[in-house]
This record gives sequence, structure tokens and C-alpha cells, in this order.
Amino acid sequence: MKKKVLFLCGSPRGKKSASLTTARYLAQFLDYDYEFVNVARARLSTDPTEAEPAFLEVAAKMQSSDAVIWVFGAWVMFVSVKMQYLLNKLFTQEGFDFKGKIAAAVLTSVRLRDDRTLERMRFVSEQLGFGYLGDVSAVGNPFFGYIDDVTATEDTCRVLARRINRALRDGYVPAHHFPSMDHKYLSPVHRGPGFSVNGPAALKDGNKTILIITGNRLVEDPASAAIVEAIHHYSRNEVEVVVLQDRSVGPCVGCYLCDFREAGICVVKDEYETIKQRMHEVDGLVYVGTCASGVVDPYLKAFLERTWGISHRPTLKEKYGFVVVSGGGPLEPDAARYLQGILAGYGTCCITALTQSAAEPSTFADTLWRTVEDLDRAMDEQWQMTERFSIRAKNRVFRDLVAESGMVLKADYKFYQENDLFDVPSPSGKNALWRLLFKHEGLKERLITMGMGRKAKDREKRLATYLQNGGRLGKGQEILDSR
Repeated sequence: MKKKVLFLCGSPRGKKSASLTTARYLAQFLDYDYEFVNVARARLSTDPTEAEPAFLEVAAKMQSSDAVIWVFGAWVMFVSVKMQYLLNKLFTQEGFDFKGKIAAAVLTSVRLRDDRTLERMRFVSEQLGFGYLGDVSAVGNPFFGYIDDVTATEDTCRVLARRINRALRDGYVPAHHFPSMDHKYLSPVHRGPGFSVNGPAALKDGNKTILIITGNRLVEDPASAAIVEAIHHYSRNEVEVVVLQDRSVGPCVGCYLCDFREAGICVVKDEYETIKQRMHEVDGLVYVGTCASGVVDPYLKAFLERTWGISHRPTLKEKYGFVVVSGGGPLEPDAARYLQGILAGYGTCCITALTQSAAEPSTFADTLWRTVEDLDRAMDEQWQMTERFSIRAKNRVFRDLVAESGMVLKADYKFYQENDLFDVPSPSGKNALWRLLFKHEGLKERLITMGMGRKAKDREKRLATYLQNGGRLGKGQEILDSR
């Protein structure tokens, strides 16, 4: 039987996706027929237990393929939440085992924590039964596809394609790196247990406000409900709760307008901007999440994607907070670090990250009690805490990116200038000229179109040179959806 490669594309940007551009380059060198499926536009439901026709169609394509290549940008250090809907369903519903098949990944980002993101993808792939063959990490641009180290990126794509060709030809499936884990810990329907909130209630004599943001509806999530109750009980300050399942906050659409326009406002019309404004008004922030697909539940993940702008415009530097994760068993520590890194990325002083399942119920309740008291003290005393290396490194990556691309990343450039965050001389010369030219919208569009054309021609020239020097294209053909 003829073998087939399936590209599962996770970017809601569709044909404009930088990861898709990179994957299409790789596909030219496959010796087996291949198909591209846009999972982000498959209209999968948020309910992990629902086996709707769109999901069953994607799952059937996965089962009929011999290799699956995950294609995605780094949407808050993982796949977009629309691709996560697929993963959540595969881990929640019975009968999906891809043992004997191989998987690989194509990721585009700014090469910030790419290794960590790809490690998550390998873990998830192996938990589904795949043998993970390898991946490509490329610097992506919303206009031009993959950029920077382009010859190395293209060679990496060709190398991975050849590895896929050999594996399919020989029937080779790589050994697993991670031990198999009970799928309940990867499913968003597995919630942690509730617990008793002990001790006297704190006197409400504080003058601060703590905002708790959680994904699941509390009546359906005993662990999150108990955590929220405990924070109310133990804090001297006012506590507000945002339950995202009950609010209108959709996934990020990848338009980048929160960066491309100086105002830095998300253009999707729902409740996100209202919640973001409240995050800036309160004194303390707490994320309460449930594990799902190795990260957090889809309601919280969708919200985190929308906060992408403030994750590298640290506008919440005067805030304090912590994170709590439940429902994931041995996966909770990783999910807690994930949330902690995001909260710290806003500039918030994250005093700790808590997990529930490894602790005795009474010990966990006591630890949460002390943590809430510490949060109250931190807000009152304005604790000073040094940045961890990973956050400092992230800030420097974005500082350099904003310095180089300030003509496009207008909101970031304005924020960095106003807050004196360019701790190297602010770029001038060519960058200053580009910023001047890009102030005119019509001229900006023409310059971008010209740049896209030039990038495409450069790729064609490099490919022609590669072929002239003895390289070859693959024998595979794209399978087009007949619908």
C-alpha cells in the first residue's frame, strides 16, 4: 500500500503562516505523497468529549497516514489552542493509538525557548504512540515566512525530509524518549480533588485587590473551586474571580495588530480587553489552571495566547502574584513552571508556583494559606525580587527584536522607548529610515509586498543552485482535498 505523509497545520493565519511556508519547503523533498490539513480552521469544538465530524475526519487522516508532521508557531510556548483542541480530544476519547507511525515537527518562532516547545511536542507525540523522528526550528516572520539563517533552515528541512524518506522506506520507528503516561493526566476532563479550607478567616482589613483568573467553571472543578475559596478565606484583601469558561474570550487569530499598531489593543471584539484592563488595575494576580495536553486547560490557554502582547511589553511590573496547577498528576510541575514563566513575562513578581497532586491535602491547604499570606505581605511591603535567567534572556531577545523591527512592532517600540528599556544605544541609520517610511500606510504595504516578492525569488534562486549542484526534489506529490 502506498505510504503517505500528513502535515497538520496549527496556525490560524492559514496561508500567511510562516510555519506553513517552512513546511511547504520541506515537502518538496519527500519521496512520498503528502497532504496539508489546516487544523486551526477545522472548527473543532472546545468540548474534548465531543466526536464531531470535523474531528473524526482529521483523526481518520492521521490513522491512514504513515507519518504526521506537526506544523505550528510558538503560541505561548506550545501549539495554538485550536490545535490543542485536537490533542485534548485524542487524549480524552478512547481508541486513538498511533503506534507504528512516525511524527516530526516544524516550528517557527523567534527561537525563544524553542527547545522547550519542541520537547513538549515530542512528549505529546510519544504519548499518542508515535515515534518522534526530529524537527525543524526556524525564525518566522508574519510577512516573509522563515527568515535569518535561511540556508541553514532550508538544509535542515532537506535533512529532515531525507530522514522521513528513509524511515518510511525501511519501516523504521524511533524508540520513545519519554515513558508512557496515563492519558487521564493529559485530558482536560481530569480535575483535581477538592479539599477542606481550614483555619480562621482573615480579617478583611487590607486595601489591595487580588484578581484570580481560572479556566474551568468552578461548579465542575472541585480543585479550582477549593483553591479560589482558600484565597478568599486566607487573604486580608478583596478577591475578584474571572472564570474564563463563563466569559467571552476567543483564541488569538494571529493578526499581530496588537503589535503593529501603537495603541497595542487587541482588535478581536470580546471581553479580553476588559479583563486585561482589570489586570492592570488590581494589585495581585493569580492563575489557577488545570493540566491538559501537557500544558493547561483550553480556556486558560486561549486567554494566555491573547496576552501575547503584554508578555513582552512588561506592563504589570508593579504587580505580585502566584500560580496553582491541579489535575495533571506528574505533569503538574511542568505546567506550573509554564504559568510561572508567563506571569513573570508580564513583569509581575511571581512569588511561587504550587501543584496539588503530589501533596497531602492538609499540607497543600497549609502551603496555600502561607502563600496567600506572603502575597498580602508582598503587596504591602513591595518586595524586591531579582529576575530569573530565563526571563532576563527573554527580555533581551525581544529588546533586540524590537530594536531591529521597530518600524513594524510599533506598540513594542513605543513601550520600550517610553520606559527606557533599550539598554543599548537605540538603533538609528537604516532602522530610523524604515520607521519613517513605515509611517505612511500605503507606502508600508508596497514595501512589504516588494519584500515578500524578493524573499520568494531568493528562495527560488537558492533552490535552483541546490539542484544545479546535484541536489534533487522528492518524488512525492501533494494530495489535494477534493471538497
